[in-house]
Amino acid sequence: MKKLFTTAILALSVLMISCNDSVKPKNTANEVLDLFVSSVNDKNLEPLNAVFSPKAKIYEQGSVDDSWEHYRDGHLGKEIEEMANMTFDIEIAESLVNKEMALLRGNYLIKGEMQGQQINSAGLVTLSMQVEGDMWKIVHLQFSRGCKKVATDHAAHGAVNDDKPKPKSPKTAAMGNAGNTHIHIDYSSPSVRGRTIWGGLVEYDKVWATGAHRATAINFSEDVEINSTKVPAGKYGFFTIPGEKEWTLIINKNWDQHMSDDYDQKQDVVRIKVEPEVLADTQEALTYSVTKINDTKASVAIAWEKLKVSFEVKAL
Repeated sequence: MKKLFTTAILALSVLMISCNDSVKPKNTANEVLDLFVSSVNDKNLEPLNAVFSPKAKIYEQGSVDDSWEHYRDGHLGKEIEEMANMTFDIEIAESLVNKEMALLRGNYLIKGEMQGQQINSAGLVTLSMQVEGDMWKIVHLQFSRGCKKVATDHAAHGAVNDDKPKPKSPKTAAMGNAGNTHIHIDYSSPSVRGRTIWGGLVEYDKVWATGAHRATAINFSEDVEINSTKVPAGKYGFFTIPGEKEWTLIINKNWDQHMSDDYDQKQDVVRIKVEPEVLADTQEALTYSVTKINDTKASVAIAWEKLKVSFEVKAL
């Protein structure tokens, strides 16, 4: 009996080790990043097929959403093939990695020669990854790029962008998951800067883009449920109607517009009534966040000045 008991314990131990090994990713988020950089420099994008999720989305400033296959065979593939003496690098400025997701943000620089012209393209890059099966895979890749020719006049090499003032409402993004559904939000983030926000800069009872410059855009990689309403996968505009005691949160079909200039209530997909939460501390910059609630739900929150509103997204 003792021998049988010992054998059972050993078998259970082996099984537990085997299970733990099966869920441990074969790669790391940093290895995926290194592979991306080296593949672009080698002009061989084939190895990246293994580390891009089938539902991955690629965003570039001024372009529509792309799948990895379309981006690989289209813009990115053609650009690196046409560029000679190319060097590509990404410098990560901040990262957040847990067992389920990884978020990397930083700067990229690509240099080379195209059609006899020197190219120096630099900007911000955001990569979001999650574990699928036994590997870290990219589910979101965003470039906010500014491409221009390198100056040939050495006297002009001084401060290319050093004296350029930083935007008061910079473009930024928030992202997270509801179950296996990826949620991505693009917005511009204004700051309080000593101003009266509610009932002042932001008027009560009027449709607000809930950001600056352009309408805030929210993208769902799969169908979701919001306030008991099915919202098909895709990209939408997010608007609010702030009130003193109650807000209306709006998901609208038209995301491509200046502020709320072209807002049409007939394009609304869902409206949600919520009460704003009063914050203990001032939130200087308007900030969106996506926070996991459970295996199928996430909370999307917007905080600014001393108020916060939120709504739930359920994966279908």
